Amino acid sequence: MLCSLYDTLVPMCVHGYRYAFVVFVSDGPFVHFSDLGQLALSVRCGFITVTYAILHAHFIFRYFVLYKNALLQKWFMPYGLVATFVYCVCHMALWTWVCEFFFYGDYERKRYVHDSFKGLYHEDSLNMTMVVALYWEGSNDAVIIKKLKVQSSLSEKTINLQRQLFNALAIQTVIPICVSLMPCLAVWFGPVFLLDFRWVYLSAVIAVSIFPSIDPIALIFFLPALRKRVLIIRIRVTHVNSHLN
Repeated sequence: MLCSLYDTLVPMCVHGYRYAFVVFVSDGPFVHFSDLGQLALSVRCGFITVTYAILHAHFIFRYFVLYKNALLQKWFMPYGLVATFVYCVCHMALWTWVCEFFFYGDYERKRYVHDSFKGLYHEDSLNMTMVVALYWEGSNDAVIIKKLKVQSSLSEKTINLQRQLFNALAIQTVIPICVSLMPCLAVWFGPVFLLDFRWVYLSAVIAVSIFPSIDPIALIFFLPALRKRVLIIRIRVTHVNSHLN
């Protein structure tokens, strides 16, 4: 939710040219370069890794529920919850730092993509807020589950529920990998081999837009309780419609 809210403030888009990968602000108050805008874009990039930090925390939590439940009950509140929050913040801070210190959109990097950026977007890259990964053709300054064991103290019902949640979580992990991480990697590292994956991130925009719908569908599919709830609601709606007709 924070990521979606922040995305309205710092919407970003990607561009690839030869050995360079570019993330730039596409609209809003930070579209034109400023130090504050550059930091805002780096923080926006940091939100990407927070998504996976949350997934890491979920997997660890499910593991402790199944295998170290007593330890979880003793220490999770508040220490585990605080540690999870700190872990996510550290992920975000690390990626923000990487963008600021290694991918900062300086003059040389912006100049490298200037012509292609101008031809495609009709904007001057030198005046845009962007982070640029340049792999070649630049100066030295610019180029840069373990199987779970079930604790016998848990009831069979709890074990089955945690297994269902774990399966749903695995699907929730695969979905963003397919619609977000893999397209990003393709576009990001394509310039290393002079490969143009522009079609990947153009299609990925559509996939990302339907992600909020795909994610709950995966949960409903793998959790019988939610499936039954949906069926009950559907039956009630059908029953009401039949009476109205």
